[in-house]
Amino acid sequence: MGFFSFLLRKKFYLHFGISIILTIIIVFVVLKLLKTYTNFGETYIVPDFFGMTIDEVNENNYNQIYDFVIIDSIFDPKNRSQSIVIQNPLPGSVVKKDRKVYVTVVASSIEQVEMPDLIDLTLRQAINRLLSKGLYVNKLDYVEDFADNAVLEQIFEAEIIETGTIIEKGSGIDLVLGLGDNRKVPIPFLIGLNESEAKEAINRASFNVGSIYHLDGYNESHSRVYKQSPDWSVNKKMFKGERLRIWLRSDNTFDFESLIRTYIPDTTNIESGSKFSPDEF
Repeated sequence: MGFFSFLLRKKFYLHFGISIILTIIIVFVVLKLLKTYTNFGETYIVPDFFGMTIDEVNENNYNQIYDFVIIDSIFDPKNRSQSIVIQNPLPGSVVKKDRKVYVTVVASSIEQVEMPDLIDLTLRQAINRLLSKGLYVNKLDYVEDFADNAVLEQIFEAEIIETGTIIEKGSGIDLVLGLGDNRKVPIPFLIGLNESEAKEAINRASFNVGSIYHLDGYNESHSRVYKQSPDWSVNKKMFKGERLRIWLRSDNTFDFESLIRTYIPDTTNIESGSKFSPDEF
C-alpha cells in the first residue's frame, strides 16, 4: 500500500513532470549542438577550380567554405604556374561546409632534366628515352645513311646537344636519322586517338606532325582524331619525314565507333571508347 499511496501524492507528479521537462530540454540542446557541429542541412555544390590559383580561390572567399589542401605539384607547360589542375571532390559534388578539397597545382619552377644519349638508338628507343625524361620529339630529319631509322644526331634549338646537358623538362628535341633502304613506310591509323597519342604514333611511324585542327575547341580529355591527311588505307605508304595533319572532334558529340567501322568494317567485340589499330585486324 505504501508504494501506491506514494503514486497518489502531488510530490510524485511534480518530480515526474520536472524530469520530463529536463529530458526534453536535454534532447533539444543535444540536437541543436549536433546540428551546429555537423552543419546539418547546410550543403554546397563544389565549383570547378581548374585554372585558378590558391590566391584567386582566397580572393573569391572560397576558403571560407572549403578547406583547401595542396597534395602535389606537377610540371605542366600548358597551364599557369600555381594553378589548380586536379581537384577532389570533383566539380558538382555536394558537400558540407569546411569540407577538405584536395588539389594538385602546377609547379612554380620548371623542372630541369639531363639530355639522354640517343646516338645509335633506333627511333622507337629514342622516343621512349625522351618520354622517360619528360622530353618529346620536335622534328625528324632524314639523311642518306645505311643505318635505317638510327639516330645520327640530337639537336636542341638548332644546335647539337651533348648528352648530360641540363635543359627544361618539356623541351622538344630534333632527331637526325638514317634513311636506310626503306624510304617509304606505312601510314599509321590515327582515328580515335587523343592528341598526344596521335603525335606519338606519327613520330613512331617515322613521320612529322603537321597542322592540328580542333573542330570543337581544345579539350584535352575528350578531343580525338576525326580525320587525318593523308588518309589511311592498308597499302598506302609515304616517304619518311613527311608530315601528317590531323583534325580532332569531341567524343561527347561524335560517334567514333561508327567512323572507325567505315575504315575497318569487319570488327567484332568493339567497346565504346576503345582505341583501335589496323594491326589488330
